Amino acid sequence: MKIVGFSGSPRKDGSTNTLIKRILKKVDDDTYESSIYYLNELNINPCQACGYCAENEGCDLDDSMKDLIKELEDSDVVIIGSPIYYGEVSAQTKLFTDRFYSIFNSKTKNLKNKKLILIYTQANPDPKTYTNYIKHQKKFLYEFLEFDVVNTLIAANLHFKEDLLENKDLLGEADNIALRL
Repeated sequence: MKIVGFSGSPRKDGSTNTLIKRILKKVDDDTYESSIYYLNELNINPCQACGYCAENEGCDLDDSMKDLIKELEDSDVVIIGSPIYYGEVSAQTKLFTDRFYSIFNSKTKNLKNKKLILIYTQANPDPKTYTNYIKHQKKFLYEFLEFDVVNTLIAANLHFKEDLLENKDLLGEADNIALRL
C-alpha cells in the first residue's frame, strides 16, 4: 500500500512538514510505502480555466501536476497539509488543489474513496477559528471529488516549530492518526 504526503508549507522544517513527516514515519513500514512532496519546490502553474480538461483527458499545462496527479491516483492514503495564512491555506496549497479541476473533469482519473488526512497548522490559539473555512474546503473540494476524509488535524497556537515540539498532546494526536491507518 502507498501513502503520500503533500505539504503546502514553504518552510521545510516548519510545523506542517513536521506533522506530515511524523505520520509518515509512524505508519507501518511493512504495510506502507511512503513519500512526501514539498509543493513549494515544484513547478505548479495556476489553472488557466481554459476548458482543455473538459474536452480532453488531463490538463494542457506541462508542469509538475502531471506527476502529482499520478501520485494521487496511485496512492491508497493521501495527506494534504497546509499552514493557515490570513484565514486560508497557503498559496502553494491553493495552486495544487485548484488543479484538481482536471481530475473532476476526467473520465479515467478517480479519487473516489481514497483515504485523505488533512492537516492545518495555524498561529491562532483557537483551533475553532477557521472551522467554517475548513468545513467548506472539505465539502466543496475533497468530498466533492469523493475522497474519504478519515481525519482532520487542526494544530493551533503554533507560532514557532518549538511550539509544536513542546505540545505532547498534538504530537500524540499525529501518532494516533498514523496508528489508525
